[in-house]
Amino acid sequence: MKPPSLLCLRAMRSALVADSYQSCLPLYRAYATHPSPPKPPPTPPPSARPSETPGYKLRKKSDNDTDFTPLPLSRPIGMPHPPSPGENRGDDSRSLRQRRDDFVNYDKHLAKRAKMTQQIAKPYFRDWSNMRFHKGKQFIANERVFRAEHALWFPNLYGKPLAKGVERQELERGDGYGGYGRDTCEVMRGRVSVVSVVSNTWAVNQVNTFCAREKHPELHLVLEGAEGVAQMVEINREENWLKWYLLQMFRRNLRKQRSVEQQGRYFMVYKGVTEMIKESLGLINDKTGYVYLVDHECRIRWAGSALAEAHEKESMVRGLKRLVQEASVPADEKDEVDIKKLEEVVTEVFDEPRAASASG
Repeated sequence: MKPPSLLCLRAMRSALVADSYQSCLPLYRAYATHPSPPKPPPTPPPSARPSETPGYKLRKKSDNDTDFTPLPLSRPIGMPHPPSPGENRGDDSRSLRQRRDDFVNYDKHLAKRAKMTQQIAKPYFRDWSNMRFHKGKQFIANERVFRAEHALWFPNLYGKPLAKGVERQELERGDGYGGYGRDTCEVMRGRVSVVSVVSNTWAVNQVNTFCAREKHPELHLVLEGAEGVAQMVEINREENWLKWYLLQMFRRNLRKQRSVEQQGRYFMVYKGVTEMIKESLGLINDKTGYVYLVDHECRIRWAGSALAEAHEKESMVRGLKRLVQEASVPADEKDEVDIKKLEEVVTEVFDEPRAASASG
């Protein structure tokens, strides 16, 4: 057998070295030097950084709402101007030309959009969730009634009375109540009023702790003793159209629980209660009941919310007695009484230093 030539041996060696080289190749990419780490993303400016970490966040103990304690009213609440009939009806009194101009006004579109966004952003169950904190109590009633010169006014609300024999009014423009709407200021002016504002059964139960005869008989004793001077006014506001029709269906049950006179002072309000009115009256939670003492000039002198406490009932009775006394005194005699009180105070101020110097 003839041995292989040198050329054949070289070809066999090259083939063998190529196969072994391919089997020894690494599975990863080999670099001559180590790669540099990737550059971090650019840092956003301070104004673009989010204030809080997005996503679900557990509330800390310092932010826990259970530590919230309602405080007594430290200042008068109400509207800055006295009420007048025809206000807050909730109807659109603009002419067709004004509506057309407002429709093409971009600034008014932005204002309306911002208002709608605020309404949509409010969670539906927020008020119910806040009821677990002190039963929805937002503030504690003031111990003493606010002075008349510093008190603010209760707004006029336009609603449908519960009474059955209300005459229908012929109006140029519909009022939303079929002509049976009435102004609350016409009923309240000239008398001291215990006004309750509710919007559901839960709020009614809370208001009953202030105004019900079984739970607060002292209040009704004062009302009966001041018949013709003091009265009780109930306002049931309902902004949901479906609940409003349900309320109309159960009017008969509401009439059975009240006298004929009290039915005329029970108002069912569907519209006209704006956000500004709610803030001025302290109607922060729609599911909570509120009670007000309003004098004969429609000024709010005392206010309470949610379930009544013992000291709140006492302050309410004291305040009602004082308002009845103020309403019973004529204006001329009241001025004379104020002058006499001022003279007595001035006399006491000047007599005290003299008595001290004489005793020393």
